[in-house]
Amino acid sequence: SALADYTFTVHHSGSTSHPYQKGSEYFNEKLTEYSNGTMNLDIYPSNQLAAGSKAVEGTALGTIDIFIENPMSVCNVVPSFEAMNMPYLFDTAEQAFAMVDSDECKVFADDCEKNGIKLLGYWYNGWRNVSNSKRPIEKVEDLKGLTIRIAESQVFADMMEALGMQPVPLANSEIFTALQMGTVDGQENPQNNYINNKYFEVNRYFSMTRHVFSVEPVGMNLDLWNSIDSADQEAIMKAATEGFAYQKQLTRDSYATSVQTMIDYGCEVTELTAEQKAAFKAAVEPMYAEYFAQIDDAILAEFGVSK
Repeated sequence: SALADYTFTVHHSGSTSHPYQKGSEYFNEKLTEYSNGTMNLDIYPSNQLAAGSKAVEGTALGTIDIFIENPMSVCNVVPSFEAMNMPYLFDTAEQAFAMVDSDECKVFADDCEKNGIKLLGYWYNGWRNVSNSKRPIEKVEDLKGLTIRIAESQVFADMMEALGMQPVPLANSEIFTALQMGTVDGQENPQNNYINNKYFEVNRYFSMTRHVFSVEPVGMNLDLWNSIDSADQEAIMKAATEGFAYQKQLTRDSYATSVQTMIDYGCEVTELTAEQKAAFKAAVEPMYAEYFAQIDDAILAEFGVSK
């Protein structure tokens, strides 16, 4: 094997108890097994190597071997991923995964390769929801005037403004302190991140806005991938695919108990009705025309949209 006894560095933003970490450990177990011990992973949780788009850039440059990141970070390096940040594209997780697994979505993998990255697949992060320290959110009007932390993404900035909030781009590592100091009123993340990062200590109102479904691209440095022989490439893909299935199930299981966990921690959790959610979707509708004009037709077709 061209790279016998190779250890790949893996970046992710989750804590050591997050499904990203558990999924990475399982991926490592399977990779060690399928390569007969010639390949394994060196996992760095909690943004130890880099944060957000810097981790994706690092992978494209080869300073990091593998990243697990959200489309907001990836789109700063691989532009087509901006399409995945659009609000209210999916009604169910199944719909989102059927879309990314489809042949047409090869455009994302191709775009990754143009930017020095081999796409290994997608992990499950879940629905992004809004939490804040001021009040329960039941209708769009409740969001008016709140300051909200967002990742560096123009789509997210426009989305939050369309919903009446003032977006403040901050690194992942700065969220807790910003919420604690009152620099921002709220943040938006799937509940695993909210629970693992203990945001409930400083942001007790959690509203199931489900504004974006977050699939997490997993990418590897392309030159590194191309330097590996096909048998080893096969072992990596097999282990990554099984790691993904394991991580997806783990995330689903944790979501089944997450609402109760949040309530136990003293959070006020607000579920939205279909009618309430429709009002949120209507508020962001004007964004579609502007963004869809910039997105490739083949990608749009996948989302069931034509210009």
